[in-house]
Amino acid sequence: MLSGTGVRGRRVVGVALVVAAVAVSSGCSAHDGRPKPAKRHAPSKTARAEPAQKGERKPEPKTAAQFVARAREAMGAEKGWTFVLRGSESAVMRGQAPSSATYAATVHRTTAPVALQQTGTVTTSKGERKPEAVYVVGGTGHVKEAAEGWKKGPLSDPGIANEVEDPLAELDAFAGYAGSATVSRTAAGVRLRVGASGWQLSAARNRPALRRAVREVEPTLAQLRKAGVTAPDSRITLGSLTETWDLGGEEQGYRVTSHRYAFTFLVPFRNGDITVSQEVRADNRGVFGGTVTLPSGAE
Repeated sequence: MLSGTGVRGRRVVGVALVVAAVAVSSGCSAHDGRPKPAKRHAPSKTARAEPAQKGERKPEPKTAAQFVARAREAMGAEKGWTFVLRGSESAVMRGQAPSSATYAATVHRTTAPVALQQTGTVTTSKGERKPEAVYVVGGTGHVKEAAEGWKKGPLSDPGIANEVEDPLAELDAFAGYAGSATVSRTAAGVRLRVGASGWQLSAARNRPALRRAVREVEPTLAQLRKAGVTAPDSRITLGSLTETWDLGGEEQGYRVTSHRYAFTFLVPFRNGDITVSQEVRADNRGVFGGTVTLPSGAE
């Protein structure tokens, strides 16, 4: 979630160091994920729970899709939720110091109406700290980085979508390819996991579970290409991708307790690779009973 100037194609100021190094010095294996169509980052309304008749016990979920359906019900049954985010991104080229940035934020996400408030801080590899505020109200994203003015746009705009971390929208998207997930029990409940590797970037664009990773790596790739990296999409490879959902137990309705998303792309350059990586984790901190409204100046 950090990029162009930072992680997630927008926040990793450190990426500029790799770009500079490239400019001075001058791009498919087996698939193990079988995702199905889904669209990411459109905070559509999460399914709201249908109250069971008194004394009625719902059947125990068995498949990943059934667990996701129950999780969506549990999350949609509350007015809102608070999540704590931690993210990191790096770009590493052999012989150069890693370029990296980290991100920490708090998210308040309401379900009716759908709205999001995300406030946090980006810390670059140089130790610089920059505040960031992200709001989604009425389907429009509003972003303010450090002392810059507000920018806004639809969530269909990758430049806006890359700024938004919406665990409930992610859960809605995951429902579209949950059939590819493995299911395992944990001490606290259930874990759902999807993994993939070896996809060429050109093929990954058409895989629903990989679209987020492709969209978020694009700004970094654009910078590298401007600096002289000529590897075509057919030679840029997904090193690994993992998406993990931890859900509470039956007594919690299998509500989301955490979501983790991590990927690595390998970009050929000269006799080696530039490795671009990202990891984002969202932990559920409980019910949010407030409202989300745009701050002054963001309209």
